[in-house]
Amino acid sequence: MKRTSIAAVLLASCLLLAAGEGKFFVSAGAAGLAPADSRFADIYGTMRIGPELRAGYNLFRNIFLWLGGAYFSAKGVVPDVGDETKASQRAFSLGAGWQTRRGSRLQGNLTAALLLAGLREETMGVTETQSALGFDVGAGLRYFLKQRMFLELGLGYALAPATVSTEAGDRDIKLGGLRLSWRLGFRF
Repeated sequence: MKRTSIAAVLLASCLLLAAGEGKFFVSAGAAGLAPADSRFADIYGTMRIGPELRAGYNLFRNIFLWLGGAYFSAKGVVPDVGDETKASQRAFSLGAGWQTRRGSRLQGNLTAALLLAGLREETMGVTETQSALGFDVGAGLRYFLKQRMFLELGLGYALAPATVSTEAGDRDIKLGGLRLSWRLGFRF
């Protein structure tokens, strides 16, 4: 999933480079994730840092389409057993957004997207994977350093509920969570 997300963003970026006119953007940076699932946070910690990529196209006036990918990984210890465990969450989003004052040095934006989230967890020699659909909403602030180069600070929330089967029975989990991101981007 991680490779697919990164490949999709890079492919979209390369295809869009030829079009120009300032309608396209790409950005890359890091994001901090506060997991929505309390059990995940108890084992792996309350904040995970990972890479985030985005690409988009200004469709009409202040409306844009975007796609993005993020990846978070962690190690922890299984409570009561003491065994080491590893997990990763990945997210691929496709959605739309609205931005303020296009052409201004400082821009705000609001976004909403369909989310495909995935979890991979290795515990006590067993590897479990789970994928789920959900939503991703956010708000951001872009500051243009130059006409086509910007820094973006974003705050968002992504949630994809899923059910996993365990030896103790089925349990509900929440993929995603509160996300704070910062990215360097280019408009072309």
